Amino acid sequence: MDSITKWLERAEGLLYVLTGILLVVVALVILGHATGAFIGHLSEGEFTEAVVTLLEELLLGMMAIELLYTVTVSMRTRSLSAEPFLVVGLVAAVRRILTLSVEAATLFQTDVEKFKMALYEIGLLTFAVLILVISIHILRRCRQVDRVRGVGEGTATA
Repeated sequence: MDSITKWLERAEGLLYVLTGILLVVVALVILGHATGAFIGHLSEGEFTEAVVTLLEELLLGMMAIELLYTVTVSMRTRSLSAEPFLVVGLVAAVRRILTLSVEAATLFQTDVEKFKMALYEIGLLTFAVLILVISIHILRRCRQVDRVRGVGEGTATA
């Protein structure tokens, strides 16, 4: 039984390493694509489109980087933390709000009903951002309290 456990631990480590490598590749591809799209839009004189596309792509890249950080920390500490996932959710929500804001400008002139739906979605996403920020704040406060009490890193309440 002990040899099976050791084999599974090695397999887990290998899978974490492969996941990390793939996340690095994904982040590099996203950043390369963001650069190419930005330059392409600028060369066509579409400054607003260039900036919005760059921001969206950079936020997507940040999500990949944050997931890579989570994998790295999980490998090092042999535990999983909720905060990096909350940060990824936060970045995803902000990215969607940015996209919807740009789309809403055109929807206002073409389809009022879709414009209203976009505003509702922006409102819900804003609420989600608030909840995620509060959650991250609570997790960090709990970690501070645990440090003051002398509780170990792996036993923080979450």
